[in-house]
Amino acid sequence: MKSIHHELTSAFLRTIRRRDKVLKKDVIHRYIQGFLEKKDIYMESAGRFGTPLYLFDKISLEQKADQFNAACSRHFDRYQIYYAVKSNPFKGIIDHIASMGMGLDVSSGHELFNALAAGCKKIIFSGPGKTDEELKLAISHPQHVTLLMDSPGELSRISRIVTQNVGSSNTIKVGIRIQNAESKLWSKFGVPLAEVVRIFKSAVAVPGIEPCGLQFHTSWNINPSAQVKMIDLIGSFIKREMPEDITRRLKFIDIGGGFWPEQGEWLNTQNTDKGALLSLIKPEHRFNATHYIREAMPIDYFFGEISKAISKSGSVLKGLEVWMEPGRWISTSAMHILLKVVDKKGKRVVITDGGINIIGWERPLTEFIPIINISQPGLNEQRTMVFGSLCTPHDVWGRSFFGAAINLDDILLIPDQGAYTYTLRQSFIKAKCRVVQYDGCSLEEVESQKY
Repeated sequence: MKSIHHELTSAFLRTIRRRDKVLKKDVIHRYIQGFLEKKDIYMESAGRFGTPLYLFDKISLEQKADQFNAACSRHFDRYQIYYAVKSNPFKGIIDHIASMGMGLDVSSGHELFNALAAGCKKIIFSGPGKTDEELKLAISHPQHVTLLMDSPGELSRISRIVTQNVGSSNTIKVGIRIQNAESKLWSKFGVPLAEVVRIFKSAVAVPGIEPCGLQFHTSWNINPSAQVKMIDLIGSFIKREMPEDITRRLKFIDIGGGFWPEQGEWLNTQNTDKGALLSLIKPEHRFNATHYIREAMPIDYFFGEISKAISKSGSVLKGLEVWMEPGRWISTSAMHILLKVVDKKGKRVVITDGGINIIGWERPLTEFIPIINISQPGLNEQRTMVFGSLCTPHDVWGRSFFGAAINLDDILLIPDQGAYTYTLRQSFIKAKCRVVQYDGCSLEEVESQKY
């Protein structure tokens, strides 16, 4: 009873704070039409290589990276972009990002190894709980890697490893991650702002360590308010508490990532705060087919507000190079999923040949993802349960599709699945599917199905 009461209270408070807007049909139709214009590519890919598959759109990746970089250049004199590998670690993505001269943000020794193998020259290593082996790998590549320290204990281990490596003349650059303590879940990351000066001084005292930056991270940002708030806090702290001998050592401020794609977050009625509240009160309620949106601000607006906040924060932050770690903003449109209808049960139920193990979790149950029938294209939304082929009832791709009709052997497109899907995929019941690359001219299978 206590748990239900807590869920009801939380849902009610969210509902009165935020009202999701109706997603207009013309917005959905324009979105779908953009994919229908490329239907021949999708049909050829499915026909030549089979389904299910991920389609890696190399051109889209490059366009998004260029757009992000161009927006940065309009608002910051000095900046560095580090793509967050955890959003999609596909080799084709990190190789191409590295070839474009951008940096990579890694959160494990595994990601660091792959970033180095891709020939990346600018890497930041963030995240809690780094092992000694992971730290040794980073410290052995000081010309390419900046370590973002997550705790005093991590500094002690870095100091021990550096001290043991007495024969090396190289110095490892480090930044200090500042804790964003608005939620208990986020207390696992970074150190409280009040401890930064003490930790910075401890790092300065160790030969072979060069503390030179500060970092923070906020997630799921549909607007820059959380980032601006952190910049204000850090700027005020520097003015009040940070000695000049430390501020002189600062070279960068890393504002993290969490930039939500400009498309915004699309929801079914039951996924809105109001819908969640209604589901708790009346679990048997049947929801309508209306879709909603939580609008995200354009990236230029993000950078404009962040730039203003940095300028207002004082001369120290204003003089630093601005680093950032975009992930989903760049990777979302870089991959799509193609499925085939392999069974039809009555008028309103179809089964596809790919399960949600392809994306790793029940994502379609928490947001609205348009399913586009490439074989029988159309802009009409039709109510049909579209299931995957896993032996679980939660294997649902959606409750509708867009097209003229749906039949056996039709090819369905699940668009814009580049962020946190390939990353989370798993061999649950079925194998991880193949990856086909489209480079604007030709199609090529670049990763085979993994049994």
